[in-house]
Amino acid sequence: MHGGMVMTRISFTDLEHMLADVDISDEDIAEYLEFLPNDDNPFEPLARPDPDKVEVRGPLEEFQAEAAVASRAVSTWARWRRRRRFERALRDNSKPILYAEGDSWLQFPFLYKDLVDQLDADHLIHCTSQPGDTLKNMVFSRRGSEYLRELNDLLRNRQLPVKAFLFSGAGNDVVGVDDNGEATLARIVRRYEPSQSIEWHIETDGLIETLAFIEKAYLKVLNDIEESFSTAEFPDFRVVIHGYDYSPTRGVPDGDPKRPRYARDWTGKPLTDLGFPDNATASKVVAVLIDRLNELTARVCGAFPRAVFADLRGAVSANAWADELHPNNTGFANAAEKFRTFL
Repeated sequence: MHGGMVMTRISFTDLEHMLADVDISDEDIAEYLEFLPNDDNPFEPLARPDPDKVEVRGPLEEFQAEAAVASRAVSTWARWRRRRRFERALRDNSKPILYAEGDSWLQFPFLYKDLVDQLDADHLIHCTSQPGDTLKNMVFSRRGSEYLRELNDLLRNRQLPVKAFLFSGAGNDVVGVDDNGEATLARIVRRYEPSQSIEWHIETDGLIETLAFIEKAYLKVLNDIEESFSTAEFPDFRVVIHGYDYSPTRGVPDGDPKRPRYARDWTGKPLTDLGFPDNATASKVVAVLIDRLNELTARVCGAFPRAVFADLRGAVSANAWADELHPNNTGFANAAEKFRTFL
């Protein structure tokens, strides 16, 4: 059902036209997509046309549909649609302008109204974020200077009054996987010992190394911004780095029975493997890690006068999470409302 009516099956070409029409909402397009887990990047769900709602005719369209999944074209479409909306709205804009680069909290294509979607009501946002992104990719890879190129185009070439650079990173660096495909949590959390405190479980060399890497990345971003767009030249420009709220572990010990199809037991599986007995205990470990990450972010931002730490802890209620890492629409709306207090 859609809007109280039985949905009509559409063609693959119709779906492509919908994606190209930025006046059609992401929610309406999502009705025709099926979201699946991604083995290569667990934090970026794959999407394909829902076979019950989209008719794929002939071998060429079947190839195109499969290629769209393999190339993660939905994320590309989502970025393109946001850019088109930004450029169109810019012609007659009275809202504060922001630039956003980050992970799935700033770009969760079609599935949820993420922070950028929520803030879009009273801001005009140019966004190059993508789900599953890491600090390694955003800051230290060959693509890592994307935020500098985009800001140079916005601030200097186009001379737009960009109020702030929103940056979202580090979450996937803590709960993601390493280059060998092993869960990072397995390296930074000790095996469960019921006689030990929760804090004892994370006092590891692995956590020290991970936090040191995150701090190095944040410092590089903030130093890059200051060197390229000095306070003297852009006195009102700010950098806002947000922290994460206390996400619940749901998959200990036997997996989350209500897990969305696209999701994984991102924290539940590695903490089960480490012997944690239940979700409540595992969630306490995750909460302490989130506190450490927020404390680091606050400290780094405090050393730069133009940097703002957006502390989102306490914004998302326990029943407003879609999975072990991402709020649902209500949760993102509440997080965005708190985010506004830092803008």
